[in-house]
Amino acid sequence: MKSITGFELLTRFVLKKEWKGLLLWALGCLMFVFVGVFAFVTIYPSATDRTAMAVAMSNPAMEALFGKLIGGDNYTIGAMYSHTMTILTLSLFSVASILMMIRNTRVEEEHGMMELIQSFPIGRLAHSTSASLLLIGYNISLALLTGLLLLLMGDSSMDLNGSFLTGAMYGAIGLFFGSLALLAAQLSSNSRSATMTCFSLLGAAYIIRIIGDTGQEYLNVLSPLGLLYKSEPFVSNYWWPVGIVLLVTFVVLGLAFYFQTKRDLGAGLLPDKTGKHLASSFLKQPIGFVFRLMKTPLIAWTIGLVLLGITYGSVVGDVESLLAGNELIEQVISSDASQSIVTQFISIIMGVLAIAAVIPSIQVIVRLSSEEKHGRLQHLLVGTKSRSQILLTFIEVSLISLVMIQGVQIAAFGVTASLSQNILSFREIFESGLVYLPAMAVMLSVAICLFGWLPKKLSLIWIVLGYCFFILYFSNLFDMPEWIKGLSPFYHIPERLDGEYNLTVLLYLTLVSVALSLVGIIGFKNRDTIH
Repeated sequence: MKSITGFELLTRFVLKKEWKGLLLWALGCLMFVFVGVFAFVTIYPSATDRTAMAVAMSNPAMEALFGKLIGGDNYTIGAMYSHTMTILTLSLFSVASILMMIRNTRVEEEHGMMELIQSFPIGRLAHSTSASLLLIGYNISLALLTGLLLLLMGDSSMDLNGSFLTGAMYGAIGLFFGSLALLAAQLSSNSRSATMTCFSLLGAAYIIRIIGDTGQEYLNVLSPLGLLYKSEPFVSNYWWPVGIVLLVTFVVLGLAFYFQTKRDLGAGLLPDKTGKHLASSFLKQPIGFVFRLMKTPLIAWTIGLVLLGITYGSVVGDVESLLAGNELIEQVISSDASQSIVTQFISIIMGVLAIAAVIPSIQVIVRLSSEEKHGRLQHLLVGTKSRSQILLTFIEVSLISLVMIQGVQIAAFGVTASLSQNILSFREIFESGLVYLPAMAVMLSVAICLFGWLPKKLSLIWIVLGYCFFILYFSNLFDMPEWIKGLSPFYHIPERLDGEYNLTVLLYLTLVSVALSLVGIIGFKNRDTIH
């Protein structure tokens, strides 16, 4: 077929271009699977502990997050994994496929690469064909590796059928949302709109699944997440939901290819939203312009983190009964025998929420780096604003989003946590969350410093953030030297719930963040721009 002429060459080109990113995403997804099964096998070897876990998970908040309890009459490791990990892992695999397809279709078209490619003897559908083959190969590989990993790492309850059914579910959801991303790329005229459309559909699928689990079970059929959850690996092992999702996937894929033949290069089938004829006075200001660029991701992150805070807060009242007697979990959480396990659990959750709230503020700096790479930053530099003023504007937006998101999510967590237990008040919880702001500012300043001096290594900030998460969770479990723990700014935050309130430490962290930010500004001011 002339329409796909040259797809073999493009497939090799896309694979060569994408292999590093795909490898990192694959390792991240497989690590998520590994951590889940390893934790359950290690922490819950006893049937008594698993039964207590099943009881604790049978409440509306947990069902909304993880799904309705399955295998409750025989809550094996396999049943526990399917119950608690399926929805979250399906969501993770969906995000990976969405980003991969948008990046290799609409983004390349937006940046003019498609126009260059199609100047050669390449078929109109060749590029989408190569991206689809990459999507299929990536998800099939992940499905097989996931099945093998579960079979090797699980216990006797995680058999061959259930393991590869789980892998097939993960591969099917990746194919479905990847195909949906290709369809969105035909309908939308820009990558941001296509990406947000896919994420909105993923969120809608999650919400429909929640409603379905509350009693309207027929709605689960309308949600790919709810439908695949009905497969119940290691319990019932139903394969038919995977077949239905794959069938719908190929229909969506066919529609995407058909629609691509009906549109012009660079355009979308759906008309762009008509903007205002005159910009507002706020948008004319640099800070208003940056907020406009980051409005959608900041709103999405705020909603997601508020829901996360509510979810964590709603289970605080069950923590003591759930974790009592489990020595490994108590060792991970408890560092002070004089404090209740509830208080120390809340402290851990505060750190987790703080680390999560840093991500959107760092993304503001990442967006500035993206603007520089694509040559759009130069349009600002030729104006009346200096480099320092531009970077300071992005830093200002980062700090505002940092404070606002942290405040909102801690308030959501504090309200639900204070209602679910009688040990701590909302004010105590809220204050203990705000003391993390200096440590969060340090992480932001590290990103600023990397952008200023090593812009091509800015992605290292995610490794640093992952290190802080590791120290937060496992510093009590492993006998690490103090200097290794101390590399994480979150490790120095005083335990406000334990009565600590060391203003000196908070002041030092604030000064460190200011110093690193100034270093980053100096670096950006004196280096060449990248292309």
